[in-house]
Parts: sequence; C-alpha cells; structure tokens
Amino acid sequence: MHRLQLLCASLIFLFCKCINVSLATNYFGVKPFQGYEGPFYGSISSYNSTTSDLVFYSNFSYYFDKNTTDPYYFISGPVAIDNSSTMFMSIQCDIGCEHLFLFAFDMEKKTYKQSQWILHNGHLIYLFFDPQRHRLFGLRDVSKLTLILEEYNTTTLDIIRQYTQQEIKKYASPQRRCSIFDYEENWIVEVRTREETPFVDAYFIKMDLNLVGIKEDLVTEFHLLSNINSLCTMTYDIKRKLVLSTWQRDYPHQDIVMTYMNPYTSKLTNQTLLSKTPVATEVRDVQAIYDPSTRQILFLIHHVYTPLMEDQYWIILVEFDTMKMIEKKQVNTIKEFHTWELFNL
Repeated sequence: MHRLQLLCASLIFLFCKCINVSLATNYFGVKPFQGYEGPFYGSISSYNSTTSDLVFYSNFSYYFDKNTTDPYYFISGPVAIDNSSTMFMSIQCDIGCEHLFLFAFDMEKKTYKQSQWILHNGHLIYLFFDPQRHRLFGLRDVSKLTLILEEYNTTTLDIIRQYTQQEIKKYASPQRRCSIFDYEENWIVEVRTREETPFVDAYFIKMDLNLVGIKEDLVTEFHLLSNINSLCTMTYDIKRKLVLSTWQRDYPHQDIVMTYMNPYTSKLTNQTLLSKTPVATEVRDVQAIYDPSTRQILFLIHHVYTPLMEDQYWIILVEFDTMKMIEKKQVNTIKEFHTWELFNL
C-alpha cells in the first residue's frame, strides 16, 4: 500500500509538472518587421518562460499603399483573441508617416488576412473581443484630438458601426494597456491622463456599452484620481471583478508599484512594490499579460540605462490574488524584446 501511495504521488507530481511546462508555452509575441520597400513581413513566436527564448511559430505578410521613399516603423497595436483562437490586432506606424489597419491571424491554421481599409491618421488604443456577443471593437484616436469607439466585422475586418465619439479635450487622453472590458456587464473602464502644467493628472472613466444606440455619450463616470498621475498597466479578473494595476512613483524613485482597483468605485488598495528602478535608469514600457487559468500575470519591464542608452529587460511572474512574486529574472537572450507585443491564448 505504501508503494502504491508513493507511485500515485509521483504520477500526480509528474502530471502537475507537465501542466506547468505546457502553460509555460502559453505566451506568444508578435512583431511586424521594418523596411523601406514591400512586401512587408512580420513574425509570431512563442515565449518559453523557462529558457527566456522566443521560439519561431509562424511568419505573415501584409501590404499597404506606399507612396513615399521614407522608411516605415510599424509596430503591433493592441491584441484581442476570440473564442476560436484567432488573434486580432492593429498594425500601425509608431513614428513618421501614419498607417493603420486591422490584421487577423488564425493561431491553429496559421492563416491570416488584413482589412481592406488603411487609415492614414491615428492609432488604435485598445481592442476587445466580446465572447458573449461575438463582436470585436476598439478605441481609435484621430489627430490626437478625437476618439472613436467602433465595432469591426470579425470576418471582413470592416468597420461596421460607430458606438460613440469623444473629444480628448473633454475626456482626457487614453493610454495603451490602461483599459479593461467586462463582457458580463458590458462596460469599459479606463484610466486616462491629462497634462495640467507642470503636472499630469489621472482620470477614471467608465463607459456603459448597454447605452449604444440609445445615447450618443456612453460615459457614466468621469473623475480625477487622487495621489496618482498615471497607470502603466491594468489587468482584470472578471470572476472577482477586480483590477490589478501598476503605476510608477514620481521622481526621484520611479519604482513600479502594484495596486488593486475596484472598477465600480475606482478605489485603490494594497500597494505593493513590483520593481525598483535603478539610478540613471528610465522605465520605457511595461507589458502585463494575465492568464486566468493559472491566475498569474506575466510582466515585461523595459528599462533603458541612460548613460549608455542600453536596453534592459525584466520578466516578473506574479500571483493575481496575493501579489506574491513567483519569479523575477533579467532577460538577455532576446534583442529588442520591447518591439514584441506579448499575448496569450
């Protein structure tokens, strides 16, 4: 009996270990390559959190109406995943001539397509897929003055409906990675920023998508957040109705801090240090990818050591429910890691 118990325990351990290994390959990165002339290409790789390597998964190509000899610096915009493992994202220019279009990639069949429309103004700030209503929608800025919340056809990628239009002067500027969507209750919560010289203020905004087609203005809450000037990331657990957000302390410390946010009241609680920012180092970007199956968040932090303009990358794995740090390590194996947009299935 004792040997049987040991055998069962060993099998359970191996089973759990295999699960952990499979989960380690759950993360992906997508990146459009840069260039002067077409055709243009991009790549998708799986991220192995054990070896800290990007493993090739598939390539893709895209086109646009190139009308200049200037180089195009394309980046991956926000990513959304549907019920059948199709990855939607925008491909857009970060600097220089502006181009914006939607792109869809089937992660199982490795087939892809892009929208027939190509815009020459603006960026996509966020993109969400609604699994209950089977819809894809996102927020797009126009000339950094106007915001348009619109829906896209998941098959053709055409723009099929405008939900609302906002003026940034009224409702502040949206930030990448600082928005959440609750598909059960059909609302969006964001933290936006506004420059109030010499300070930057953060604003809590909530939009009720149940009002689409009923009211032109979907905003139900908009107010100033005290003791905070901006957020870096927001990840949402729909079961607990709780946001885990990160923000950066003011100069001279500039450390990155985690805090829970109540999406109904905007109250912030349980501030915990995520990462210290070394002297003479600047935080350029923070990515946060939440896996609800493991209830863990994978953070990618991009530092730049300013005296040498040297890129430094840190991967941190955190438990959502406790803010406990499971793993932290510096990644030196991936060049220009910050140019990859991470996501999980």
